[in-house]
Parts: sequence; C-alpha cells; structure tokens
Amino acid sequence: MFQGFEALSSRGKSTGFEKLEKMYMAPSFKVELKLLLPLYLFFLTVVAQPPSQEVQTLLKFKKQIKTDPSGTILNSWKEESVNGCPSTWYGIVCNNKGISSVILNNLNITANIDLGIFANLTFLIKLSLANNSIKGQVSQSISGFKNLQYLDISNNIFSGNIPPDIGLLQSLHNLSLAGNNFSGSIPESISGLTSVQSIDLSQNSLTGAIPKGITRLKNLVFLNLSCNGFIESIPSGFGLLTRLALLDLHQNLLSGEIDSEILGTPGIVYLDLSDNLLLASASQKMPLLFDLSETLHHLNLSHNQLTGSLIHGDSLIMLESLKVLDLSHNGLSGELPGFQFIYSLEVLRLSNNGFSGFIPNGLLKGDSLVLQELDLSANNLSGHIGLISSTTLKFLNLSSNSLSGELPSLIGSCAVLDLSGNQFSGDLSSLAGKWGNSLEFLDLSRNQYTGSLPLVTSQFIRLNYLNLSMNSLMGPLPLVLTQYPKLQILDLSSNQFNGPLLTQLLSSSTLQELHLQRNIFSGNLIFPTSPSNSSLLQVLDISENKLNGSLPTGIGLFTGLKMLDIAGNHLFGPLPPSIIKLTSLTSLDISKNQFTGTLPDSLPDSLQSFNASYNDLSGTIPKNLQRFPESSFRPGNSKLQLPKAPPGPQAPSTTQQPHRKPIKTAIKAAVIAICIVTVLVLIILAILIHYRRILSAKSRQENSGKGLRRRPASGQGTGLVVSADELIGARKGSSSSGIIMSPEKKPVGFSPEKSSQLSWSPESGESMTESPARLKVYSPERLAGELHFVDETLNLTPEELSRAPAEVLGRSTHGTSYRAGLEGGGYLTVKWLREGVAKHRKEFAKEAKKFGNIRHPNVVPLRGYYWGPSQHEKLILSEYISPGSLASFLYDGPGRKTPPLTWAQRLKIAVDVARGLNYLHFDREVPHGNLKATNILLDGPDLTARVADYCLHRLMTQAGTTEQVVDAGMLGYRAPELTSTKKPAPSFKSDVYAFGVILLELLTGKCAGDVVSGERAGSSERGEAVSSERRVDLTEWVRAQLAEGQEVECFDSVMLEEEGNIATAKGMREMLKIALRCVRLVSERPGIKSVYEDLSSI
Repeated sequence: MFQGFEALSSRGKSTGFEKLEKMYMAPSFKVELKLLLPLYLFFLTVVAQPPSQEVQTLLKFKKQIKTDPSGTILNSWKEESVNGCPSTWYGIVCNNKGISSVILNNLNITANIDLGIFANLTFLIKLSLANNSIKGQVSQSISGFKNLQYLDISNNIFSGNIPPDIGLLQSLHNLSLAGNNFSGSIPESISGLTSVQSIDLSQNSLTGAIPKGITRLKNLVFLNLSCNGFIESIPSGFGLLTRLALLDLHQNLLSGEIDSEILGTPGIVYLDLSDNLLLASASQKMPLLFDLSETLHHLNLSHNQLTGSLIHGDSLIMLESLKVLDLSHNGLSGELPGFQFIYSLEVLRLSNNGFSGFIPNGLLKGDSLVLQELDLSANNLSGHIGLISSTTLKFLNLSSNSLSGELPSLIGSCAVLDLSGNQFSGDLSSLAGKWGNSLEFLDLSRNQYTGSLPLVTSQFIRLNYLNLSMNSLMGPLPLVLTQYPKLQILDLSSNQFNGPLLTQLLSSSTLQELHLQRNIFSGNLIFPTSPSNSSLLQVLDISENKLNGSLPTGIGLFTGLKMLDIAGNHLFGPLPPSIIKLTSLTSLDISKNQFTGTLPDSLPDSLQSFNASYNDLSGTIPKNLQRFPESSFRPGNSKLQLPKAPPGPQAPSTTQQPHRKPIKTAIKAAVIAICIVTVLVLIILAILIHYRRILSAKSRQENSGKGLRRRPASGQGTGLVVSADELIGARKGSSSSGIIMSPEKKPVGFSPEKSSQLSWSPESGESMTESPARLKVYSPERLAGELHFVDETLNLTPEELSRAPAEVLGRSTHGTSYRAGLEGGGYLTVKWLREGVAKHRKEFAKEAKKFGNIRHPNVVPLRGYYWGPSQHEKLILSEYISPGSLASFLYDGPGRKTPPLTWAQRLKIAVDVARGLNYLHFDREVPHGNLKATNILLDGPDLTARVADYCLHRLMTQAGTTEQVVDAGMLGYRAPELTSTKKPAPSFKSDVYAFGVILLELLTGKCAGDVVSGERAGSSERGEAVSSERRVDLTEWVRAQLAEGQEVECFDSVMLEEEGNIATAKGMREMLKIALRCVRLVSERPGIKSVYEDLSSI
C-alpha cells in the first residue's frame, strides 16, 4: 500500500497528491492507521482460509436437497456469506463453541440423506428436521452425536432399522422418529438412553416385542409407540417408572392380559392401550377400574378383547380424577355401575359391548356432573328415557340398543343426539316441545315412530343433520323442514310419506344431501327453474317412489350434484339434454322407469356408477358409457344397441376368394385343416380315456370314499358333504342344450357316484361342482309350471326359459346354478334347487316377495322364481354378474385366470361387501346366511363387489338350512355358535364371523378350507417315525402365526411387495385387527355397522 502511494507520487499523476501526503504525515492520521491495520490484516486472514468442517457438513447436506419449495435453504445457505459460524443461515444456531442447533422444520424439502451426515457437528445439541419429505436411513454413525440432546426427524420418509448404536446417545433427552417407515424391532440397546425423557416412535412399521429395557429408563416422562405392529404382551415394569406421565401403545397387535400394575402407575396422566388384542386379567379379584392411579386423567382401552363386568358386589367405582374413559368395542357385559363419584369425568365411551339393564339416571340428570360426551351405543340396554336435564352434556349416543317408550320431553343442552336403532315409538310431537335450539345433529332412524311430522317444531337454528329414516311416518312433508337455516343433510327414506315433493327443499341454499327414497311420493317431479346461486346439493335420492312425468330440464341447474338416484319411479319420456351439465356426477341411476329415446353423448367422465336398466331406451350406447358392464343397461332397453365384441376369425368370403386363390388351392387347404383337426381330436380323446382309466383305478383303490361321503338329510333327498381337500380343482362344465341337462328321471336332483370327481368353479358363486359327465338331473322335457317375476321389465315364458342356452356355473349341497342366455340378449343366473330343500309353495312365495325388491349397488338382485309341478322343479332367477367371483380372482391355482388383486382392490372389495351386508342387516333386517368367497361376485372392470345367494335359508326347509350351515363349516365360514345346535339358524353375528374369514382370505390370499399348519410328527405301531399334515381352519392358522410373532406370514406375498408404502402397510394391519375382531366369540363380536365404519376409515 505504501509503495502504491510512492508510485503515484513519482509519476505525478494526481494534482492533489501533495495535500494527501501532508494529511497522511499528520500525527493524528498515523494513530488511526495503527488501529485499523490489525483489523484489515485479520479480514485478509479470514477471507483466505477455507470453510470449516462444520460449514462443509452443512454444504454437503445442501447438495442432497432435491427440492426446496420456499427457497429458504437454497437462498440462505451461501458460502460467501460465512464469517465464522454460519449463524446468519436459516435454521442454524451457534454458541461459543460452534454450531449448536440445526432446526429445519416444516419446509417441505425433499432430500435423500444418511442422518450420520450431521455427526461431524461436534457440538450439536439439537437436530430437528420434522415435517419434510426427507428419505434415507439412520446408520451406525449416529453414535457420533456425543452431545446431542434433542433429535426430531418425525413425519419424513426415513426407512430401515433403528441402529443398535442409538443406545450410545447418553446425553439424549428427546427422541422422535415418528411418522416414518422404520421397520424391524426396537434394539435392546435403547436401555442405554439413560437421560432420555421423551421417546416417540409412533406411526412406523416396527414389529416384534417391546423390549424390556425400555422399562428401565427411569427419567422417562413421555413414551409413544402407537400405530406400529408390536406383538406379544406389554412388558412388566412400567409401574416402576415414577416420572412416566404419558404412555401410548394404541393400534398395535399386543396381546395377553392387562396388568393392574400399568393401570396404577404412579404419576401416569394419559394411558392409551386401545386397538390391540388385550384381555382383562383373569387373576384380578376386582374389575379393571378399581386399581387406577389417582393421577390418571385419560384412559383408553377400546377395541380390545376385554370381558367381564364393571360391577363387583356393592363396591363403588371411584373415578375422582379421570376425565376421559373409553372402553368401547370390547366384550364387557353386565349392568352399568352407578357412576356416582365421577366429578371430573367429561367423556365416557362404552359403546359396542354387551352391557344390559337400564341407563343410570345420574348420567343423564346429574347436576353435579361435568360429563360432556356419553356414548352407550350398540349394547343391550333397555328401559325408558324420561328426560335429559344435564346442562353439560353435549354429545349423547344411545343408538342400537333396545330402549323403548316415547321421545324424552327434554334434551338439556345436547348438540348431538343419536337415538337410532332402538324401539322408541309414538309420534314426534316432542319435536314441537321444549327441545330448545342447541341441537346440531339428530338421528331418530330405525325406530317405530308413527304419525305425521308436526307442522310446527322448535326453530332448530343450529341443526345441520336430521335423520328420520326407517320408521313408519306418513303424510305430506310439512313446510317447517324448509325453515331450518343450517340444515345440510336430511334423510326421510324408508317411511310412508306421500304427496308431492317440496320444491322448496330442492332450492335450499344449505342442503347438501337429500334422501327421500322408498316412500310413496307421487305427482310430477318439479325442479325450481332458477335455484339459489349458492346451491350446495350434492346427493339427491328420490328412488322407489311413485313420481311420474318427465325429468325436468331444471335438473341441469344443480351442477354440484355428485349422486343422482331417481330409479324405481314412473318417469317417462326422453332424458333432458340439460343432464349433461351435471359435470360433477360420480353416480347416476335412472333404472326402473319408462325413459325413451337415446342416452346423452356427453355425460361426464367422472361417472363411477351408472344404471339405466329396466327402461325403453334406444340407439347406441355413447362411447364414454361403454366402460360400464352389461348389467347397467340390461334387462330392458331392448332397442338399445350394446357395443359389439371384436370380430373373431371368419371364413374367407366366397365372392372374393376366387379372385385371390384358385378353387383347387382352397379345397386343398380345407382338406389339410380337416385332417389336422381330426388328429387333434383323436389325441385329446386318447388323453381323456387314459385320464379316466387312472381315475377309475384310483376310485377302486380308495373305495372308502375319502373326503366324500353321503349323509342322509331329513326330508326327501340325499345331502352331500365334501371335505375341504376336495375343493381344489377349477373346472367349469358347460352345455349348450339349454337349462334341461338330462332326460333321465332320478328321485334326487343331484346324485354323484362315489367315484365322481368333485371340483368347484370359482366364477360360479357356488362352493362345489361335479364333473359334467356324471351329472344326473331329473328334468321334464319342458318347464310346465309358473314363472314369477319381481318386476315387470323381464318378460319370459317357462318354455322360453327351458330353451335358453345354458352353461353350468357350479353346484352346492342345495342345488345347481346355470348361466342362461336370453333371446333378446343378456344373461340370467338360474339356480335349480335340489329336491326336498324348498319350503312349501305359500311360504316360498311369501319369502321370495319379501326380498324380491332388494336393490343395492353391492347386492345382486333377485329377478324371479319358478314353481313347477314336481318337487324338484324349483328355480331362483337372479342377475348374472361378470367377470366372476372373488374366489376366481383371489385363490392362487388353476382356477385363477387374472392377475393377483392389489391391496387397493382388496380393500375396496372388503368395503363393498361390508356395505352390502350393512344394507341387508339394517335396511332390510335380514342376515345373508350363506356368505363365502364364491358368493361375492365382482362386477365390471372396477370389480365392484356384490353379495349373492343371500336369504336362501328363508326359502329352504330346516333340513336344507342345516345342510347349508354344514357346508359352510366344511369350507371354514361357519361361526362356532352354529355347531352346538341341532337346528342352526343364520344370524347377523354369524354373518360377521363369515365376513371376518373373508377378510382373512383377502389378506392371506388363502382359501379358508385349504390351510395346512405343517407336518406333525408321530410314530407308527412299530415305532417308526411318521409325519402327517394337520388341517386347521384359517382363523386358527392366523392366530398361531401371530402368537409365534410371524405377522408377515399373514399377508399375501403379492401385497408384501407393496408394503414399502406406509399407508399400505398400516392399512393391512388395520384390516387384520378388524378381521380378528369379527371372528371372536359371539358375545364379543362387533356388529357389521362398526366393521363397515372401521374399514371405510382405513
């Protein structure tokens, strides 16, 4: 710098240099320069040195970032801005030693790292990367975090095992790995975290047992291991952790008994053991709630397998500090305790148990209580409810019990009131009484209310949900329904309301769902010509009424509609062009009307469900509707042209062929083709003869008829019992001769010989079939009886049915099923009942009419029945569903012709079946009675599941029902309670058991009757070692696998390939828990409604 000044002086290029020189030589300037010079030299030194190791570590992490939506890190972390510790960088905190904290939460960055990358930050105390999309693993290098006290990488996509070296982090106070995809077990070395106060490993895919060492962490205050796959029992020792305030183990597969030690842990405030397989301790003298810690505020033991009573003699339950108690979805029974001393209790949930007796008065009327939520639904409670005077109670659910009497005259301050599914009766005059305006949710469905709706009610200024469905209410709808200012959902279905629809309801600015189906509404359908601009209507169901006239053009103004169902009315004429304006539609049902004309060309592609059958439509099906199955257009619509199948190979045209080839060449080709076909036929015949000889020889050797035996049934005819060993084939017999299969006359409609080889056709909806060559059916030359149809859209004579080309679909103990082709196109499924299984004609016809009008997207409808002059001539006609049954898609074997089902498909099928059963149980109040994989038919390309063969037990004699139940037992679907009675009768709970078995089939991919546990050693009479296979049913096999810690064996290997997806893995485990609840003892088994809700929430 000095030389520069001298150079300038010598060159004389600055006229002011002399003045500058004088200033520089001044004494005061010399002093200032001496002070500035060290700072300048320090600046040069800092600029010249390379970034520190800590900065290099952060820059290395920055390079791994793939996306930074906010640009926070990429814009802030710049190397040129570093001056010592990069405390100016976003999320970086420094102390006097170096970088002490890296906090990068909620940035939604994506990266792929090894967490050990931060181990070079020697003085790091806090590392928090929560709520991002960072993937990678935690390697052994994590042991380098010697000073780390806080580690939070929750809600990212880290995977792999938790390394054993994590136990070396002795300074760690807080550990959160929640919301990732870690797998494997928790290492025992976790006991080395001697300083840790909080551990959160929830929402991962961890398995194995909870290590005992975790109960030795004396400083532990918070432990959350929920939403994983931990098995075995809860380790003892938690009661010794005096500082433990929160313990959350919910949604695992923990089993064994709940030790009173864990309920009495001193200092515990929050305890959640719900959604496991836990049992109440059998050794305890007192019930569960008598050994609770005095500090416990929140206790959740729901969705387990607890049994027993809450009452022990005259002892009182003292819950002085408890605020939340949830024991729902267990097998508890007996009467409810008085709950006199529950001064702090705010939430009490005891739903889905077996409690009986009366509701304690104190729960509804106690002025000293602070109870805000009470759920006693799905129990066996009885008695009356006079009034509800509690001023604190906001949520009250008493649904699905046996309560009776009239509505309570007062409801206190309730905002949510659910009294559905009881036996309440009388009229609804209480609605006009002193109910106040606090109600937001009111459900009175599935009761026995009669009379009309009151013309004047409370103002209900907050009411947004009103359900009065499935009662016996009648009369026209009062205008007061249109005056509730916040009403969003209104369900008045399945009553006897009549008169015209209220146009004001359709023009409501708040209503989102309107359910008026299955009433007696009549008159023209009138839509407002200019509905409110803020119309929110999404669901409109006015099906199965007596509405007539045309579909108004105003329908096109409801552009927010997602579901429109106008089926089963008397509407006619063409569909209005404005219907194409419903661009949000996902479901449209216009079936069972008299619509004419063509289908619109531009219905939205968003449609997932479409039904136009039983109309008189014509023209060609639009291209975007051709993806729906034939059942969406047939029966009915005889003038409607279905899409043609791709043309097959055809013979060359005789008019064109001579121009291309000489005639002699064509003749030679034909001769050669005939010769080849003849040779192939001879080869096939030779193979069949050889195969038949082998079967005959085997039959003679095994004359005892292993796996097949005859069992006389009460009444006429002979029943057939088949072991699960026989149900392994997959052949489909066919015939083109029509329903009449054989002119031979035999006293039994289904009579296989001892040597006959049984098989089952997975597409059939039946459980067993016989080789067509050995079929012996007594049939008349024509059907001369009476053919009855449940609706007027199918027009078919008995003679036409007898001539219909038919294909054998399958056989079972009670009959044979065929696919019959109709002359006008389409197919029917015809079940020929075996002689002696059908009830007398009057009872048969009465029962058939009862469920003949069942219509539901997940239930195969009955079309009609035939009653012939002879005992064996009983036919049931139903819709034909393709492409096949669940069995044909699920079981791995020669019968499966399709790719394996994905997890998403299996979950959808389970929800579909549960929805269909829920409809049968609650809307129709009948059990299915014959649920199995072959009676679940998959419809269309989206494989919508529909249950078939329901209510057959209502058409059959007791002997036929017994044979059906025995058949279900052989196949693995029979509920245990049906084995102990001579006259078994299907029930709602036996349906749930069979559904649980089907869920296990969906998860394992195994057939319920074909599971073999493995080899079992033994010895012969001469002492030689032998082995044999012990057959167990699917439920036993799954329980055995879980008991041995082999959870992974319970899932189909096809789905395990998808288990890398966190949602898939958790969903599979949730379905497994639901399935295991379904196959409990009858007293502990849930209802289908809760099962359906649980499956739908996955």
